[in-house]
Amino acid sequence: MSSIQDFSPQLTTAAQLQVDLSPTPVLDTLRTGAGTVTVVREDLLPGGTKQRALLPYLSDAMAGGATSFVYASPPPGFAQVALAYVAQRLGVGCAVFCELARDGGLHEYSRLARSHGATVLPAASLAAAEAAADAHAAAEPDCCRLPLGFGDARFMAHYRTALTRAWTQIVEELGHLPRRVWLPVGSATLATVFRQVVPVETELLCVDVRVLDRDDARLRRLSELPGVAVRHAPERFDEPCRTPVPIPSNEHYDAKLWRLVRDQGADRDLWWNVAR
Repeated sequence: MSSIQDFSPQLTTAAQLQVDLSPTPVLDTLRTGAGTVTVVREDLLPGGTKQRALLPYLSDAMAGGATSFVYASPPPGFAQVALAYVAQRLGVGCAVFCELARDGGLHEYSRLARSHGATVLPAASLAAAEAAADAHAAAEPDCCRLPLGFGDARFMAHYRTALTRAWTQIVEELGHLPRRVWLPVGSATLATVFRQVVPVETELLCVDVRVLDRDDARLRRLSELPGVAVRHAPERFDEPCRTPVPIPSNEHYDAKLWRLVRDQGADRDLWWNVAR
C-alpha cells in the first residue's frame, strides 16, 4: 500500500502536465471572400502544436537513458521553442544549434528558446548546425539527438495520438466534419500525421513553406497521399510573409497560408495555425 501511495502523486503530476501541454484546442473564425473559416488557435500554446506530443516523446527517450537533448534548427523554426519549453517543464537540459538569421544575429525564436532555458549556439548554416548537433551528441554522454521537426517514428506515433484527440474535440465542438483543412508544411511531419488522423473525405490543402527542397522525398511522399494537394509558398522560408495576418501567426510559416485562405477559404474549411 505504501508503494502505491508514494507513486500516485508522480502519476498525477505527469498526467496533469500532459493535460497542460495538450489542452482542448481553441477555435476562432475568420471571414473570407467565400465564407467563414474556422481557425485552430495553436498560437496560444507556448510551444505551438508540436508541444502536444513532446512530453511522451522526450519521456520515452529519458526512460531509455537520455539525460539531455540536442537539436539543429533553421532560424524561424518553432520546433526549437517547443523543445525548450517542454524540456524546461520536464526539468531536463537541451541545446539548440541554430542557423543565424538574415541580419546575422539570433532569430527571435532562438532567443525565445533561450528564454525557456535552452542553451542556444549559433551556426553559419543549417548544415553547420546539423553537424554541430551531431558532434555535441557524440561528445555528451546520454545526450539524445533529435531530428529536424522531430520527424521520426516515435514522435509521429505520439503526435498521431495527440492530434487524434484534438481532432475529435474539434469535430465535436463544430458539430460537423470539416470539408478542407489548410496546413503549413515544413518538415512534412504534421501533414503526414494529419492524413493518418483525418478521414480521407476531408481534403488536406498543404502549403510548402520551403524548408525542404521541392524535390525532397518527404514532400513527394506527402503529395502522393490520397486527398492531399501540395502548394508552394512564393517566399523562401527565411523570408517573412508579405501579407498582413489578422491573428498571431509565424510570419515564416503559418502566416504564408493566409493569402490563400483569405482568397479561397470557404464555409466548413479549417485553418490549423500551428504557432505564433
